[in-house]
Amino acid sequence: MEKLVVVIMGQDCEKFIEMCLKSVKDADKIIYCDGGSTDNTKKIVFSYSDYGEEESKFYNANFDKVRVIENKYNQEDKKMNGKQRNFYLNYLKENYKGYWALCLDADEVVDDLNKVTEFIQKAPKNFLYSPKMRHFIQDLGHEDATQPFHNVLNRLFHVDNNLEYPEVEHPVLQGKDKQSVPFNGATIWHLAYLSGIWDIKKKYENHLKKSEMHTKEYLDNWNKAHLFGQYPKTQINLQDIPKIILKEFGVDKDEFYFMNRGLEPKHSEMVKQWYDYFRPSNVLDLGCGRGCYLKYWQWFVKESIGVEISNWARHNAFTLGIVKGNICNKTSYVKTDLITAIDVLEHLNYEDLDKVLSNIFKYGSRFLFSIPFLGDPNLEADSTHIIKETKEWWINKLSKYFIIKEAPKEWLFHEQILIGEKK
Repeated sequence: MEKLVVVIMGQDCEKFIEMCLKSVKDADKIIYCDGGSTDNTKKIVFSYSDYGEEESKFYNANFDKVRVIENKYNQEDKKMNGKQRNFYLNYLKENYKGYWALCLDADEVVDDLNKVTEFIQKAPKNFLYSPKMRHFIQDLGHEDATQPFHNVLNRLFHVDNNLEYPEVEHPVLQGKDKQSVPFNGATIWHLAYLSGIWDIKKKYENHLKKSEMHTKEYLDNWNKAHLFGQYPKTQINLQDIPKIILKEFGVDKDEFYFMNRGLEPKHSEMVKQWYDYFRPSNVLDLGCGRGCYLKYWQWFVKESIGVEISNWARHNAFTLGIVKGNICNKTSYVKTDLITAIDVLEHLNYEDLDKVLSNIFKYGSRFLFSIPFLGDPNLEADSTHIIKETKEWWINKLSKYFIIKEAPKEWLFHEQILIGEKK
């Protein structure tokens, strides 16, 4: 009769650990490897032990079904995950050689341990088995769909001395002359991305006790709708989320704006048309973003500079030569043969528009403007557009500073481009 020892690795996992333990309670042995918990994790584990916490310290592993082994987990050590796994692996080699081992993290639950114990009775011992895994995402009604099937590598194996984990962040067990094969008899369910539903559970239980406004039926429906991801909701435009919220989670809002504004064949063709028309000696590209046009200006013009206020755009640019600057300030300008403002003026406040046009006039000799006018679907498609006016309005505004001409008909997107010259 083949025996099974389940090893659970965790730290401060009181939300998950009891579910994990219950799912494997029929194993022959359970080893919990703790990384230095300060919450109730170990207390919960010891409640499943044959002895209390203090008594368990004096009993040999062979007499206690649930054991706790401890090794302080150093979060700053990039090799720590591998070290911790080798720590429990060495414990298995010393105490459970000849057993089969199933390794779990504390935030994982096995759906049917009997299928594992049945499998190991006949399974060849010279393989490392990779159980099927399903990852909950946000709630109990949704899961990871990045792949049709997930198998977590080499979590089920026969314990011998020819096993070791690499000391890396996400180590996969290695065994001399052992191949990795899938095991789909039982499924491990991963709970790590469900942390928010415990808050829902707590609110639900609290409302049941105290609320006089809502009936139990209403609260039951509210609870289940949240648990299973069925609460009525709509997709948020990511650009609407305040910067302060995104910053808390390490997200730069500008990434959402620029992520779909990459290089396209039209950019090189448009710049070639503009170059043939202006033949500039140097170019200043205002609000150049990631440099979709600047990259191609640099094919034709030796002196070409882009000005961009977004740090994200500059750090993820397609080319060099982009400087940080606010085009409302004169310090962002240098004397230039051709100044371009491609899809930038409509982003300004009305009161800043005249500042920018005055700066453009002062520092440039010739000018190129691309603007989505009222009636252009692109004007409403971008929530960051502020100035929404007709083509006539823009011509009148620009004519206060420049002699304005229509773009040549053969130019791409000529209908939204205006050419300016000094008065």
